[in-house]
Amino acid sequence: MDAINRIYCYIFVGGKLVQKNDGLWEYVGGRSKGIHIYKGMTFEEFTHKVLEKFDISLHVRRMHYTLKFNPRVIQDLEDEDDLDNVVSHSDDFANVYIVESPGVEAIEANIPNTQLALGGPHHTFPSSNASCDASPNTMMLSRGFASRCADSEYTPLESNQFCEAILGSGHTFKNADEFRNAIYQMSLAGRFQYKYKKNSPTHMSVKCSVEDCPWKITAHAVEGNEILRVYTYQVNHSHIAQDECSSKVRVSSKRGAVVVEDVFRTTPEYLPRQICKDFERDHGVQLTYNQAWHLKEKAKERVYGSPRASYAFLPWLCHRLREINPGTIAEYTSHEGHFKQLFIAHAFSIQGFTMGCRPVLAIDSCHLSGPYKGALLSAIAYDADDGMFPLALGVVGSENYEDWHWFLEKLKGILDGREVIIISDRHQGILRSVSEMFGVENHAYCYRHMKENFSSFFNRQNIRGKKGKEDALLLLDNIAYAQLDIDYNEAFEKLVRFNGNLAKWVAENSPEHWAMSKFLKKRWDKMTTNIAESFNA
Repeated sequence: MDAINRIYCYIFVGGKLVQKNDGLWEYVGGRSKGIHIYKGMTFEEFTHKVLEKFDISLHVRRMHYTLKFNPRVIQDLEDEDDLDNVVSHSDDFANVYIVESPGVEAIEANIPNTQLALGGPHHTFPSSNASCDASPNTMMLSRGFASRCADSEYTPLESNQFCEAILGSGHTFKNADEFRNAIYQMSLAGRFQYKYKKNSPTHMSVKCSVEDCPWKITAHAVEGNEILRVYTYQVNHSHIAQDECSSKVRVSSKRGAVVVEDVFRTTPEYLPRQICKDFERDHGVQLTYNQAWHLKEKAKERVYGSPRASYAFLPWLCHRLREINPGTIAEYTSHEGHFKQLFIAHAFSIQGFTMGCRPVLAIDSCHLSGPYKGALLSAIAYDADDGMFPLALGVVGSENYEDWHWFLEKLKGILDGREVIIISDRHQGILRSVSEMFGVENHAYCYRHMKENFSSFFNRQNIRGKKGKEDALLLLDNIAYAQLDIDYNEAFEKLVRFNGNLAKWVAENSPEHWAMSKFLKKRWDKMTTNIAESFNA
């Protein structure tokens, strides 16, 4: 068991859960003990460890848990997926509560209708599987619905963490967008639909979408600026449950991103399929995978900022890199206010390369994802243990001659006149720029790429049989790795006898840049750019 993935879990038994005025839950009475849980633990193993700690039966009890990023929500612990949520969304400890139904109570706050009684003598603790008959798990039900449904056939879904998104008249928001987010959160908590009667940066008016329902909130700008203050705050509904169940869900990736923003801060790997599951369980809203993906992207933008805005930080970033680590090279270029190129070489990398690395650099590029694409260029050295030693990296618009020439010019500047061997593939932009900046005699070709090109040429020669190709590739290996000219000539003659066209291909494809015995400079037995491609991966 990996200790990194193991957390301490407090188990509370014999008491009851009470929701306080601030929406947080408190376990009153009972006793507690602790066990260790870990990623991949089975639910059966978990319950077995619980029963070992407490002399109880789980047949008449239910288990619940809370998560750190939203402690106002009590969730059922029923299977391995729920247990995985406990481990994945907890830092170093978790809380699990074992209660007898009914075991959850609520203390009413002073603000009218802001907390729901989630337990008591009339109904059991709300289940994540509860639904409306009209369309299971897909409806948004209004606040107060739990109390109105106590004696009906409907069971409320589990969602009330955003009831206090707007506290009442006088509540201010820094702009209209924040007000819209709060309205959306209230609709999730109350499970109702709303519509805007007025929707402008200075005047907002929102009503419940059910006809003749008095629910209404209005807000106006304060003294002509962007700040909005709530004026009308009427949050009581007066329609029946059937009206609410017949409403369709409003899904907004922009507004919904606020709901999962805190999750992304603690769990960046939060997946769209998990968002779908959590939204249905916590809010009764069914999302498609595409909707969840867009919601995730919007949440990432709220947490990390937009890709477009991040380019504005480049001047500051380069300045700070140079300031905190003197000797660092951090430069960028732009054209008419648009980003073009970025080069970064940390001072400790430059010093480490000079003092402890062989004078061999593997260079390569990879395509960048995201809305603006581009390419990442890298120069990777070998340390004394043949490990990866990143020396410099660059971000450019594409892999072309101009960008490679600019990158290699900056790279040569940090070498302080030291002669190095450059290993690369045979991209046309690299061939030309390396010969100009470092000299054609210092350019070694990646043998793996040469071998792939040789294999493709072999496939066009109509030589049948897998054994024939294996023999040809073995002969090419003997040519490439021959240490002496006599060994090279012997291997080459064997290839001539095997197939003249293959030997002609070798002779015409610059063996002096990839065959070990023909390369005139020291390449320290480094034959490929694999280490650079590993960095790019």
